[in-house]
Amino acid sequence: MRALTMLLAILLLQGCIATKSLQRDTHQAAQLAAQQCSETLTQVNDLIKAQQKTTKTIEREAKARAKLIRPDQRDQACPDLRKSLRNKTIVGAVEWAVVDLGSKQIISKARMDTGASTSSLNATNISEFERNGKRWVRFTLADGTEVSKVLERYVNVRQASTSKDRRRVVKLGIKLGNISYVGEFTLADRSHLKYEVLIGRNVLRDLMVVDVARLYVLGKKPKVTKKSSKKVPKKAARN
Repeated sequence: MRALTMLLAILLLQGCIATKSLQRDTHQAAQLAAQQCSETLTQVNDLIKAQQKTTKTIEREAKARAKLIRPDQRDQACPDLRKSLRNKTIVGAVEWAVVDLGSKQIISKARMDTGASTSSLNATNISEFERNGKRWVRFTLADGTEVSKVLERYVNVRQASTSKDRRRVVKLGIKLGNISYVGEFTLADRSHLKYEVLIGRNVLRDLMVVDVARLYVLGKKPKVTKKSSKKVPKKAARN
């Protein structure tokens, strides 16, 4: 009986020891989990703070950029642009042109060139002579017609990086659609080029705006009244 009592006491003691050990392990696991949870929460808070700081920085930079845009200047620029375009005609990159040379009118496709300061006309056999105390220039058109005009001046046109072409300038009438204008044209051999007439800034400015994506905005090939002219065979043209 005594032995049985001692055995039960030993078993009870071992159970108590095991229970305490289990409680200790459970408490340690709970503490470790709580510590990990606290560390994770701290990291999440740090990420939230960093995100908030980044957001404030972006908002601050956006406000700074917004201050650089002044609505009043933008609003003033638009009316000025509309005003500058109000009385101008839109033309395409190429238009039909009527060139009035006095004794003759020619119809030709003309290329609009905002990069050229002065308009240009195809001419060959160019020579100078004097008439009534003034300098004149005689030249031949593509169809062989010989024309004489008063020589206005000379211009130097850069052809390449190191060379310049000295050209004679005359005044001619030009009609594009309903626009008529008298302006200066340089005389040059454009027979190797696609267009006999080039319209530069001296005609375009204050009158036209070029839409390079369009062609023949002003209409089809016009008709003109023929004028008497002197036609010289090319082989007999004077130099």
